[in-house]
Amino acid sequence: MTGCQTCLRELVAARVHLRETVTALRALTPAETPGAGLLDSAARVLEEALGAVARVDAATCAVMRARRSRS
Repeated sequence: MTGCQTCLRELVAARVHLRETVTALRALTPAETPGAGLLDSAARVLEEALGAVARVDAATCAVMRARRSRS
C-alpha cells in the first residue's frame, strides 16, 4: 500500500468519525431552534466539529484529485 493510499484511508476514517460526532451533537439540539438549550461550550464544540468536517472533506477531495491525475 502506498503512502497516498494510507493517507486516503485515514482521511476517510476521520471523515466518518467526524460525521458521526456531528450527528450525535445535532441530536442534542432541538430541531425547531438550533442551539437552543445547549451550553455555549457545546455549541462551540459543534461549530468546531463542523469546521473539522469541512477541512477533512477538502483534504479528502485533494487526495482523490491527486490520485486521479496520476492514473
